[in-house]
Amino acid sequence: MKTLALILLIVTQLFSTEPSVLFDSAATPAEEAPSAATTVDTQEQEAPAEINSLFSGVASNLTIQFNNLPSHPYVGEIIAVSVKLTPVDIASGNIEYTLQNEQGIRIFSDTPRRSVKEDGVYDTFYFLVQSSAVRLPDVTATLTSTDATSETLSGTTLSATALTPPSTFANVLADKFEIVNYKTTPYNNESNVVIFTAKASRCNIGDFKIPNAIKQGFESKLPNVGESQMTYYAIIPNSEQNLNFSIFNLKKQRYESIVVPIIVDDDTVSTQSDLSPTDARHVELKLTLAGIVIAVLFGLFYWRRDKLYLYISAVPMFYVIFVFLPNPEICVKKDAPIYLLPINHGTIFEMTLQEEHLEAEKEVGDFTKVHLSDDKVGWVNKRDICSN
Repeated sequence: MKTLALILLIVTQLFSTEPSVLFDSAATPAEEAPSAATTVDTQEQEAPAEINSLFSGVASNLTIQFNNLPSHPYVGEIIAVSVKLTPVDIASGNIEYTLQNEQGIRIFSDTPRRSVKEDGVYDTFYFLVQSSAVRLPDVTATLTSTDATSETLSGTTLSATALTPPSTFANVLADKFEIVNYKTTPYNNESNVVIFTAKASRCNIGDFKIPNAIKQGFESKLPNVGESQMTYYAIIPNSEQNLNFSIFNLKKQRYESIVVPIIVDDDTVSTQSDLSPTDARHVELKLTLAGIVIAVLFGLFYWRRDKLYLYISAVPMFYVIFVFLPNPEICVKKDAPIYLLPINHGTIFEMTLQEEHLEAEKEVGDFTKVHLSDDKVGWVNKRDICSN
């Protein structure tokens, strides 16, 4: 009986034991508990989704709107077109703009001026108004670090006012225009050349042009929205007492007269000499005196029959022959600048269209005085003379 009871006890314990103890077979995949490695992989797969979700949130929050648009511009005026972007923290990134479908205007400055305030990022573009019918550009902003793109702003239409300027109008509009310095030098017996430097703000200074000048042009120009600067020359009749022209003052909304006094300066510049063309009257006077001396010496020869007078008369005769001899010609390279005065970085009033052979008169420093085909006189730098 004891033996039967013991057997029953052992059988009962065997059937109550965990199956894993009885069998060594592996658990099915569906029943396996996730391992540590599996958990890490799952987290790595979920992370990009979270980042993308974060970036998509920025994209959806990037907003853009126009700010303080111009209302009544003038043809020839530089206008400001400002946009406001939010949120403010995008100012630390790189923002690219797409401007398209504008009409009657052209971009004056490709890089916008930025101002960061508490309520947003303000970027301002500048355009030059070219016609009366104006359409502002459609604007789209893109944050390059995340490719977040704003909605496209549709540009509005404007009507620009065309000016009816006076005859003295120099073709520029500006908030401010002032002459910094000026100088007048004789150009020839009938004309003077006036050279002046001017500064202007919010002005398309490249359109500057003086009406009724014989010849004019830029020596240098630096266009800018804030402050432009130029050095300009104009050849005008020497009967003029002042150089007069007018500009349109945008702040005062009226035309403004500019007067440059004509004070002819015959003095040399630095150590240079003869900055103006040769005075033909001096040459004529010298030739007349030489002729008188020759006549007197020949008269003395016939009177006294002394050959010494003939020998002496050879000196003024050689001078007369030298004056009437044609000046030598020099070869000037193609696209060589012809300067008004023999000064480095001086005013250029003409360029040679091809290699030319010009009559050379004299030299001053690195410059040679030349006569052009249209009876004008200028100076060419030695570096622009043909080597052969």
